[in-house]
Amino acid sequence: MKFSFASLVTKLTLATSVAGALVGCDEPTYPTPSPVTVSTVGQAQVLVVNASPGSQGVTTTLENLPFGTVTPYLGSPVATYSPVNAGSRLFVFNDPANIPATPAAATAAGVAPLTAARPITARLPFQGGTNYTVFLTDAPTRAYVYPVTGTSDQGGIRTLSLFDNLSAPAVATNARVRFVNLASTGTYGIYNSLTQAPLFSAVPLRAYRAVNATVGTTTTTFANFTEVPAATYTLDVRSVATTPIAGTQRGLTFAAGKSYTLYVRGIAGNATTPLGISVVQHN
Repeated sequence: MKFSFASLVTKLTLATSVAGALVGCDEPTYPTPSPVTVSTVGQAQVLVVNASPGSQGVTTTLENLPFGTVTPYLGSPVATYSPVNAGSRLFVFNDPANIPATPAAATAAGVAPLTAARPITARLPFQGGTNYTVFLTDAPTRAYVYPVTGTSDQGGIRTLSLFDNLSAPAVATNARVRFVNLASTGTYGIYNSLTQAPLFSAVPLRAYRAVNATVGTTTTTFANFTEVPAATYTLDVRSVATTPIAGTQRGLTFAAGKSYTLYVRGIAGNATTPLGISVVQHN
């Protein structure tokens, strides 16, 4: 028989095609299903700071799971962020002292005063790849609003969330600082005790829990950081630009490249939780 190389190649090609077709008819192999344990939209980093005068220590849960450790009043001056999946997340803060006072209208209506601590709930939105500070504000005994409805003020401790942009300063020798007023007894500013100038020239005196203010057509957002030369500053609290409030002076050192939140806290005239300046170093 005469051998034909072309015929052999044709037969081999046909055999390979048939084998491929047979294999192609098999059921495909899929990976074993497994639950998603990490958010597919990223995570935020969240810091909780307790600025509630009279607090006995706040225990936090996130979506019914423990979040961080017990947060004492004023806490640590150095931030400890914890990861949170991006999106709208339910926080519950518990403080044994959070028993709001009964308002006069409720007493007049015969409503019995509260005797048990009330949990503080807050559903907060977070964007992946970003940082946030959640402040706990107000005295635990702050009276609730009567009559109570689903949207009424429940009294006691409240939350205030700020976005933390922790970018490096434009000038390497600078620090970045910001200021919010978390003292309920007035409108306050932070001033340089030596130069008498406000540390923040834009809206130097700030209302309680305010996150921005508009002067003319310019809006100042208090979550934004301002660059200052890295140095040690002697600062005080004032409700009037020319008059430092006794007992509030404090020396603070800002390091180059670091970001800080300064907040006025406490209650004016209260010896247990006095008015003063507190600071959080974010990085």
